[in-house]
Amino acid sequence: MIRLYQAGDELGINELYEKVFGKKRSLAEWQWKFETFPEGATIVIFEEDGHINGHAAFLKLTARQQGQELVLGERVDIMVDPEAQGRGIYKQIVSRMIQECKAEGIDILYGFPAETAKQVFLKVADGKDLGNVPRFLAVNKPGALLAAKVGKLQAIQSPLDKAFSVSIPKKSTHQLRELGDRLSVAEMLYGRFEKQYPLHTKRSSGYLQRRFLDHPTKEYQVYTLEQNGYAEGYCVLHDETKANGVTFTTIVDLFGPNDEAIIADQLKAIRRFTKADALNCWAVPDSPRYRALKKAGFFHINSPMPFVIKDFTGTGSYDELADWHLSQSDVDSY
Repeated sequence: MIRLYQAGDELGINELYEKVFGKKRSLAEWQWKFETFPEGATIVIFEEDGHINGHAAFLKLTARQQGQELVLGERVDIMVDPEAQGRGIYKQIVSRMIQECKAEGIDILYGFPAETAKQVFLKVADGKDLGNVPRFLAVNKPGALLAAKVGKLQAIQSPLDKAFSVSIPKKSTHQLRELGDRLSVAEMLYGRFEKQYPLHTKRSSGYLQRRFLDHPTKEYQVYTLEQNGYAEGYCVLHDETKANGVTFTTIVDLFGPNDEAIIADQLKAIRRFTKADALNCWAVPDSPRYRALKKAGFFHINSPMPFVIKDFTGTGSYDELADWHLSQSDVDSY
């Protein structure tokens, strides 16, 4: 039976999530993801004999483009119990999700599915594949990365990192300052620069609070990027240490003037500020950020994330990757 979410389903949903993805998710994280969105979330369930064997959901988000407001749906956690696969459940829950999108007035449904899921989405939803989003990497400490791969190189790790440090940008006009309780500053920055960007999720102070500061399991650092004491942008960073000991900083979000030279200078400031061995960041091809990343010493390492949409507007105005501004903040897994 296909139906919508009912109170109490979250326990079965999390059990299915662990079974499908091999990761535990706390009730607190589920509640953060599905109950704290101001615009709401819609969950489709496939239930058999009291067990949840299928799940599809979308999170409602407000988007902006040149002052125009649209409603986006982010498709998340589409999953079927491995023991129930091969019976068309995936197609059924995706079809029902599309029906709910239409009923709720979603303008565009988007997501970053794995290859098999992408093909089903494109067929069942009549969606469009806009291509893959490039990921950039900057190495601050190559010795640490090499030593993690080849233990014998640990002896030269420190001198190699010291020698390489001369190539890290030493000068920029921006400084990082912890945002703290200055959410009104982020709100001001968004209002000042949002019309410079193509279609994007609205980055209000409430969005920053809910998306990053209120996350129950992940720690994010939010900084303003300042020149002469004045905020000219902000960034959201997330640090992690891999099993091999290598430390990474992900630039989950970066917002300010959509200007290649300014973004490059801000990226240099972030790169100099972080203590991580390496940094990574997304950028849409041929955008000011894409070019700025290269100027700041980042290199395009791969394009791991396919981006697909179902455009209910019928305008065709959002059917190219260049029509979007995307960062890792647009994926709930970051």
